[in-house]
Amino acid sequence: MFGNRGSILFVAPVVTSLVGFASHSVAGAQRRPWPSAVAAKAFKEKGQAGYLAAVLDLIERENEAMASDRLRNLYRDVLATRLAFVGEHGRATQLGDEAYGMRGVHPDMPKGDPLAEYSPVPAVDAIVKAARDRRLVMVNEEHRSSEQRAFTNRLLAPLRKLGFRHLAIETVHEDTAALNARGYPVLTTGFYSRDPAFGDLIRRVLQLGYTIVSYEGSAEETRRRPEDRSPGDAMNRRERIQARNIHERAFAGDPRARVLVVAGRDHIAERAGDVWTPMGGILKELSGIDPLTIDLYEMVEHSDAKYEHWAFKAVSDRGWTRDGPVLLVDKQGAFWSAKPGVIDAYVLHPRTAYVGGRPQWMEMGGLRKRLTVAVPEFEEPVLLQAHLTDESNHAVPVDQVVLWPGKPTPSLLLRPGVYRLRIIDREGKRRFRETRTVD
Repeated sequence: MFGNRGSILFVAPVVTSLVGFASHSVAGAQRRPWPSAVAAKAFKEKGQAGYLAAVLDLIERENEAMASDRLRNLYRDVLATRLAFVGEHGRATQLGDEAYGMRGVHPDMPKGDPLAEYSPVPAVDAIVKAARDRRLVMVNEEHRSSEQRAFTNRLLAPLRKLGFRHLAIETVHEDTAALNARGYPVLTTGFYSRDPAFGDLIRRVLQLGYTIVSYEGSAEETRRRPEDRSPGDAMNRRERIQARNIHERAFAGDPRARVLVVAGRDHIAERAGDVWTPMGGILKELSGIDPLTIDLYEMVEHSDAKYEHWAFKAVSDRGWTRDGPVLLVDKQGAFWSAKPGVIDAYVLHPRTAYVGGRPQWMEMGGLRKRLTVAVPEFEEPVLLQAHLTDESNHAVPVDQVVLWPGKPTPSLLLRPGVYRLRIIDREGKRRFRETRTVD
C-alpha cells in the first residue's frame, strides 16, 4: 500500500529540512494542497472519527498522489503524521523516510573511533542532572513520530521537582488560559497536540502544576510577504516570533522562571545555519540565558539502515541502548554531540521493540501500563480509543489504535485512571463500548 521502502529519495533544502513541508504550520494552512485539505476536512467534519477518516481518505488517494511529482512527498508527510496519531509507528516511519530520504542518509563512521572516549549513561537521569543549574531546557521532536513525545513525558516530573514551572510548546493555538483552566487538551487545542502521546504530555504537565506557554506566531505574522526574497525570509521571521513569544510570556518579568521548551526538529539549534537563524539561538540572545539543548529525534531507528546516523548504529551495535535511551559522556563528564556548539547533547534511542503490537517506548519508562481489550471482529478498519471518564467527548484520547481486519488487536498503553473505551468507524458510529480501570 505504501510502495517500496526507500524507493524515492527527496533532497530537502535547508528550510524544508527544519520544519518539513509547512503543511501543518500556521502559514502553511493558508494555501493548503489537497493532501492537507483532505486530512483537515476529516477532522472538521467528523471530530474524533477524523483520526481514522483522515488516514483512510488519504490511503484511498495514494495512486493520485504518487502520480504527482509536486505532491508525492507532501502526501507521504501528511499521511505519516496522521498514522502516528493512530499508533501506526512503523508505517509513519517508512513514509517519512521516503519523503525526506536523502536528509537521513549519513556517511559511515569517521576513521578511528570517535566514540572511544565516551560511555553511555541513562538519558533521563543525565538530562535531569545537567538541568539542575539551568533555567532553560530545550528538546525537540520529529512531527511524524510519537517517540520523542513519549520520552519527554519521562522528563516532566523530575524537572518539575527542580523548579521548572513552564512548558513552552508551538502546537497550542487555543487560548492558553482556557487550556490551563480545563486541564486537558481537546481536538481544537492545536494540531500536533492531537497525537495522544502529545495530548497526554499536556495533560500531565497541567496535573504536575506547570503552566502552558504557547509560542507559535499568528497566521498574519508568519505569512509570506511581498518583500520576502526567499522562503528563508518567512522562516526566519517565524523563528524570531517564536523566540520573542517565549521570552515575553515565560521569562520577562520573572527572574526565577525555569522553562522547558518542546520544539520541532532544528528550531532549538543555538547557532545559525547558512540561510536561517534558529529560534534557540535568538532566544539565547534575547534572554541572556544559555539553554541546555537536547536533540531527541536524530538518533533513532529508521525503516532502512541507510537513513540512520553512524553514531546511532554504532551505539546500537555495541549494546549501549539495550536498557533504554542514553547520552554519551567522556571522562570529564562532557556530553557527546553530533553538532558541537549547535546542540549540547543527543539522546540515542534503542531500536524499536514491539510488545502486544505497540512500541515498547510507549510504556514511557513505566508511566503507562499495558491493557489488553477483547473486542469483536470487524470487516472494515475501526478505531479503538481510550478517554478518561472525567473528560469531555472532545478531549484528545489518552491512547488509540486502528483495528485492521484480520490483524491482532494491539494493546493499549495507559496511565492509572478510569477509562471510557470505545470503538468507532470512520463515520463516528460507535461499535463497542466498555469502562476499564487501570491501577
